[in-house]
Amino acid sequence: MYCFIMEFEQFKKRVGLKIKYYRNLNDYTQIALASKIGCDDNYLSLIENGRKNISLKKIYEISSALNISASKIFDIE
Repeated sequence: MYCFIMEFEQFKKRVGLKIKYYRNLNDYTQIALASKIGCDDNYLSLIENGRKNISLKKIYEISSALNISASKIFDIE
């Protein structure tokens, strides 16, 4: 049986890329999305580049602002 285990740093990068993908799909700038979720655009940039850990609450806020389910952010295989 094959079991795929991703390194955590790679996981963070892929989650960040998903957030960036859906942000762009919604035609939001980093500044616009950051404003909607109550954070600084530099913080959002760190998230999208996989350099920042984020809480489940922030995932919820991001997915709500992007009108997607949180599961789409974690669909990274």
